[in-house]
Amino acid sequence: MLKHLRLVVAALLMTLGMSVTSADTPGVTATTAPTGPDTSPVVALVNASSPAGDLFNGQFCGGVLIASDLVLTAAHCVRVRRPGTVDAVVGADNLCRNAPVPGSRMHVRRIILYPSGRGTDAALLVLTGRARTTPARLPARGDQTPATATEFGWGRNGYGGVAPCRRTAVPLRFVPANRCTAAQRALGITPYPDRQLCAVPGPDATRNTCTGDSGSPLLSGGSPAAVLGIVSWGPSCRVNDVGVYVRAGSLGGWVRGR
Repeated sequence: MLKHLRLVVAALLMTLGMSVTSADTPGVTATTAPTGPDTSPVVALVNASSPAGDLFNGQFCGGVLIASDLVLTAAHCVRVRRPGTVDAVVGADNLCRNAPVPGSRMHVRRIILYPSGRGTDAALLVLTGRARTTPARLPARGDQTPATATEFGWGRNGYGGVAPCRRTAVPLRFVPANRCTAAQRALGITPYPDRQLCAVPGPDATRNTCTGDSGSPLLSGGSPAAVLGIVSWGPSCRVNDVGVYVRAGSLGGWVRGR
C-alpha cells in the first residue's frame, strides 16, 4: 500500500542522493490511442508490460503533465523502478478493460528523483514523445494557496476497498500549517511545512485519497489548471484523517534545472 504504510514514509526519509536513470530502450516512440487528443493533464502510471486492453490492472500511481514531455509524480512511486518498466497514460478518464481509453500512452525514458534529505516526495518522468494536451502549471513559490483543490486519480474507495477503473475526483480543503505539523509529529514524522501541504476531504466528499492515488495531482481551476500538490502519504484512508501532499509551488527551481 504505497501511500499509507509508515514504512514507506521512513524509506522516503532515508533515500540516498539524487537518482537519475535512463531507459533501456532510448528512442522508442510513444504509442497513441486513436480516440482523439488528450483532454486533461492528469496522468495514470501503468506497467509498461500491461496489454492495451487491460491498463487498469497495471495502474500503480498517478501523476500530472507539467510540460509536453514531463510528468510530475511522487518519488516513492518510481524509486525502485526502471524507466523502461513505466508508461504514462496522459489525458485518460478511464482505464477500463476492453474500453476505449482516450489520450496517449507514452514511454518513459528517464526518471529523476528529487534530492534526498529535503522532505520532498517528488520525481520527474521524462517522456520519449510530446503529449498533445495543455500541461498544468506550477504555482510560483510566493503565490497564495487557495482554500480548496480537487484530487484526480484512480485510488481505492477505502483501505481494502474497491479501485475504480474510471478516474475519480476527491474535493479537498487545506488545513492550517499547525494542524499539518501536529498530525505528522503525532506519528513521529518530521514535518516540512515549506515543502508540504495537508488537506482533508471537503464536506461533500465520500472518501479520502487512498491506495493508488499516490503521485496524483491536486488541481485548481483556471486555464491552464494549476497543480497545487501531489499525493504523498497519509496515516489511513479514513475520511477525517489529514493527508500529506507535496507543495508543488516549492518545486519550480528544481524543475527548471532538470
